[in-house]
Amino acid sequence: MTCLLLLTLFVFIPPIYTVYTYNATDDMALLFETPNCDSQCRFNASEVSLDTIDKWPVNCSEVCAILKFTSSSNIIPYETLKSTFRNFRILRGVLRVENTTLTNLSFFGNLTVISNINKHVFSISYNPKLTDVSVLFTIMNTYSNYPVQFINNPKLDISQLCVGESFFDFDMFYIVNNLKDCGCTGTIINNANVINFKNCTSIFGPTEISNATDASKFSVLSRVKNITGPISIHNTNFENLSFLSKVESMKGDVNVVNLDIHDSPNMTRLGLESLMSVYNIEDWFRVNIENVHPDFCLTMEEMQVFTTFNTGYVKLEAKYCNITTRKDGQKTCLFESMSALDNDCVHILGNVIISSGDEEYTGKLSKVTRIYGSLSITNTTLKNLEFLGNLTNVAVLNDTSPAILIDSNPDISDISLPNMMFPYTSGPNRVVIQNNDANLFPNPYECDQYQNSVGAYVLYNGARCVYTYNATDDMALLFETEYCGTVL
Repeated sequence: MTCLLLLTLFVFIPPIYTVYTYNATDDMALLFETPNCDSQCRFNASEVSLDTIDKWPVNCSEVCAILKFTSSSNIIPYETLKSTFRNFRILRGVLRVENTTLTNLSFFGNLTVISNINKHVFSISYNPKLTDVSVLFTIMNTYSNYPVQFINNPKLDISQLCVGESFFDFDMFYIVNNLKDCGCTGTIINNANVINFKNCTSIFGPTEISNATDASKFSVLSRVKNITGPISIHNTNFENLSFLSKVESMKGDVNVVNLDIHDSPNMTRLGLESLMSVYNIEDWFRVNIENVHPDFCLTMEEMQVFTTFNTGYVKLEAKYCNITTRKDGQKTCLFESMSALDNDCVHILGNVIISSGDEEYTGKLSKVTRIYGSLSITNTTLKNLEFLGNLTNVAVLNDTSPAILIDSNPDISDISLPNMMFPYTSGPNRVVIQNNDANLFPNPYECDQYQNSVGAYVLYNGARCVYTYNATDDMALLFETEYCGTVL
């Protein structure tokens, strides 16, 4: 994780055309801090020119470099480029081709991997004659968390790059003004210009929908299936986002709100009926929903998507829609009591309460995968939670109570929830465990491991579940580990 802190700073430049900027001096300094760079296999120049090309370590297959081609590269003969890079297979750093008259990058015929560990900006921009970058269509990226831009290459068809696997996981993509771009470039969309997006199936880059008063005009976005980059929707009179009902995936950006819906007082539903995944490669996919209609609600399916993935919330001013039927046909039950609950529920809408006398009914929860409400287990004689072996998520809306409360169960010795990930509540504590068997967590390490396993911080007997690692404790735990054979 240390290398992730060594970031090349970039900014979005408003209002429409967004460009990732960089500082070459800083990039070179970061390059030399990159671990495992062989000093004999570094390119110690800030650009490729006739004066510097002789510095390229021609015998190295893996090279650390800020490999930048500029107008100074134009006079280098193609055969010289091909000969210089004949052994070049792995780039540790970044590639930039800017303001050149190059027509192709075929002299990189053996390049197979780019390892950009310091988030250097990758740029292929302002090359009026460039027609072929097919070497990039099959390249492997060992990291996919750096900014990528293809800007103003009027003869370059870049569309294949965006449907292939090489850059599939990238979320910081800016592609505009090439012969063929990837889908549509995100910008500010309003009543006046939304018609320009009528043929879009994908949107790349930061997108903002604001000051929109005619929802019918936005039906032209009904073909969009993928949104890459943050999207902000605010100051509208929309009742829902049904014009985006075919969106299947959203990929976010780092350190910003990825889905930001606010100041739309008529909005009562989300309407993203086809959404299957939200994604941010190295951080939470951040969601903010605030200042919408007081009756705004999320369906079970919509909340299921958010809780399946690593989603963080700024605000989530929502409740659950009063809908108990699902498109997948899986049975949903409204919770009244354990005794009244059906035996074959897969989803439960409501706050599930298991208390004294309910022990005999716990088998009814064996098929349950999700609870849209809270889970409270209090004052029971239960010894374990085996009956919750299929439970994957508990999510509370419009309430600040814990998502999971396990309180005053003196006999319970095993609270494992093997499939649980990312329980949610807007309150301060997602998981609260207190007043149970004193040996439930015999040491802080096990408490820490438990919260890692469920994907949420745990409040245990009134204190945060924190373990400070030290060598003595680690050795003690090691010798307690089963199946550790003796080395002779």
